[in-house]
Amino acid sequence: MKGSQSPPVPPLLLRQIGGLHKQVYKECDRIFRELDFPLEMDQIPVLMLLYYHGSASQQEICVSLHRDKASVNRTVAFLAREDMAVVIQDAVDKRKTRVELTATGKNLAKQANNVITAFDEGLVKTLSPEERQQLHTLLNKLIETVNITHVNF
Repeated sequence: MKGSQSPPVPPLLLRQIGGLHKQVYKECDRIFRELDFPLEMDQIPVLMLLYYHGSASQQEICVSLHRDKASVNRTVAFLAREDMAVVIQDAVDKRKTRVELTATGKNLAKQANNVITAFDEGLVKTLSPEERQQLHTLLNKLIETVNITHVNF
């Protein structure tokens, strides 16, 4: 009888990382909605990249955030339409454009940064300083492994 076989189980590490990612995004989305923030969580990384690094081309945003071009284009178009960002011609290469935050975008990014910082602090406060360091070390090691080797299988 086939009923005695256990169903397949997803790999533990991927399930844990994916589950944590999903929960964090969901909770941050909830917080931003409660604050009547005009962006959704998948738009926040583009806003924050521009806030932390200044202007960037759409290609640079794609590469930095590991996002597809269409997704970044939609977010940039939304930010520009809502006066949160402007798309300007590159000063060096006139064929390229760069995205910059407006004053409105910078203000929203500051607010988002405060929310994300508070959430981050709340998330790690249950960890001891040693556990925090160990977590950062292990996560960076996994990120480096995925980025360099693309985990051959």
